[in-house]
Amino acid sequence: MQRRTRAAQEPRAATLERRASVLAAALDCFDRLGLEGTTIQDIQRAANCSVGSLYHHFGSKEGIAEELFMAGIQRFNAGMLRRLRRCGDAEESVKAVVRFSCDWTTRNRALASYLHSRDIDFSADARARLKEIYRAYLGEIFVWFAPFVARGEMRALPRDTYVPLISGPIQEYLRRWLSGHYERSPGGVRELFAEAAWRAVRGNPAERTPGLASRALGSGSGVQPPVGTGGTGNSLGACPGPDGPGPDGPGADAPGSKR
Repeated sequence: MQRRTRAAQEPRAATLERRASVLAAALDCFDRLGLEGTTIQDIQRAANCSVGSLYHHFGSKEGIAEELFMAGIQRFNAGMLRRLRRCGDAEESVKAVVRFSCDWTTRNRALASYLHSRDIDFSADARARLKEIYRAYLGEIFVWFAPFVARGEMRALPRDTYVPLISGPIQEYLRRWLSGHYERSPGGVRELFAEAAWRAVRGNPAERTPGLASRALGSGSGVQPPVGTGGTGNSLGACPGPDGPGPDGPGADAPGSKR
């Protein structure tokens, strides 16, 4: 049984490794040549695999573009949640949203630029998958922040206002930095934006409002993600998705982008 299980795992590991290799090659091509300027042959050569293998795993260049986008979103989401779960209070959590966004974008500049792209034509299936990714992510985000609102550490505000107040300003800065409009790196401004985000939503612990917390942040199951470019936008850590421009995620106007 153990031998059979190991045998079953090895092809799966090889498949995941091949898919990751293709996505990394596609990102490099999209970054250098632009989405429209990249051909399936460009990706095939960069990934050092057969065209047949690409079609087998992804179906088309558009399929590769969609999978790369979703992989990037999930990578960002997972990192944001890990960062938040190391926080001890509301102030640290709110500031962590800004700090993580800056740090992640700086470390993953090519991928962040791709996630801001407005050129991806998502299929209906990809849109549905992205909405599910965002729904699940937002549920976890709001569950994390709800106790802070209940204790009065954060203001009880309409649910849809938290994203623009906390991550909207830094996402706008990151968009413009990625497109070449701003020279100062995100690391040079992250504490300024982190402090501004906290001041926008900090509450008064003397005014505890448990009922308002549930009404402000929602219960998780009914959470509707704010929109972002190309899809549903992400939450407090804001990355994009497939439904149209929004204030919270990559994909809003980015003049000068090579994509």
